[in-house]
Amino acid sequence: MKNVLPGTVRVTLKGKAYATVIHRLHRDSVSLHQLKSIGEHEVEFYISYQSLSALRKAVFRSGCTISLHRGKGLAYDVENVVLVRSFMLWLVVAIAIVIGGSQFVWSIEFTGATPEIQQEVNEVLKKEGFQIGRLQRSLTSEDKMAPLLYDKIDNLSWMGMEWQGTKLIVRLKEKQGIEMDEQLSSSQIIASKAGTIQSMLIESGQAVENVNSVVKKGQLLVTGLVGREEDKQLVPSKGIVMAETWYEVNVTIPQTLTVETLTGNMESRTSFELFGWESPPIHFKKNAFSLATEEETIHTYELFGKEIPLKRKSVQFSEINRSKEKLEPSQAIDIAKEVAREEVLSLIGGGGSIQHEKILHEQIENGKVKLTLYIQAIEDIAEVQPYTEETRE
Repeated sequence: MKNVLPGTVRVTLKGKAYATVIHRLHRDSVSLHQLKSIGEHEVEFYISYQSLSALRKAVFRSGCTISLHRGKGLAYDVENVVLVRSFMLWLVVAIAIVIGGSQFVWSIEFTGATPEIQQEVNEVLKKEGFQIGRLQRSLTSEDKMAPLLYDKIDNLSWMGMEWQGTKLIVRLKEKQGIEMDEQLSSSQIIASKAGTIQSMLIESGQAVENVNSVVKKGQLLVTGLVGREEDKQLVPSKGIVMAETWYEVNVTIPQTLTVETLTGNMESRTSFELFGWESPPIHFKKNAFSLATEEETIHTYELFGKEIPLKRKSVQFSEINRSKEKLEPSQAIDIAKEVAREEVLSLIGGGGSIQHEKILHEQIENGKVKLTLYIQAIEDIAEVQPYTEETRE
């Protein structure tokens, strides 16, 4: 097309013999437009697209080099139109594919109930045509599907369907059988660990120990046998027994810690996902940082209020600088105490508290601080134990 339509090309001619090349072109009656010097032994001019073959002959064995740049004229205008029309055509095709794909089922997700019930529901749905790749409007509605599932699955009490774009979410709820509450069965309370009782709040049952009593692990605190000796009855025991307990904790802290800080340098990786296929990353330098944190975000798109199967995945890489920091002995001891407290608090639960702590042994050896701490805590030591005939005897 360019050989037929009028148009010019911008040419950069470089070399000591550029004057010889220009002379050859004039000799062959080749017109040069806007001829100008742009450097030492370097000129620039415009030449018709049809004269490029004559230019190559003139440069042959001259020791000069040429660079061709985009020119102007009808040939390029037509080329621009063709490129724009091609782009628009492919854009229309892509939109049509996305719109068409959003009308199909590409994912089915089950929530609620047990895996066994989910599997049963999935098998029934497959028989009714709920499969990947099916057209959404060809599927059975929820109003018609629910009675069918209730009839075929005895343990199913409720089901609901929700469309999120091309994803179908099936929410299930199974029938709840009558279960015996552990607290309603006859039981007694024993000590879960050794301690000194500080307070007792008994809602049901008969206490057999008092405040300030020192008890051992497994010792009976509250019995579920109440009433007169000749008319004992079994009741569920319920209550809170707060006791003073003791822990001995060994902690070792290195004096040299590795500290990680953000440098502020960041790189991002962006890719697109369509129908499960992920594109190569865009604008991403491989191994840009030797050490970095990753934060991933996924952005979905909607068309006419429906989610389409096109996603944009962005991963933010933040560079980390890792350095060594030496602690003073006092700093290491404070850290060791905090570690010991956290360990004890995780053992005594949310209702407990630490009352007192004392360092029993302290040692600094081979760049490490070793502590042995005595920690006194207040916690609930009540442990409900089902009542049996053996415990009654």
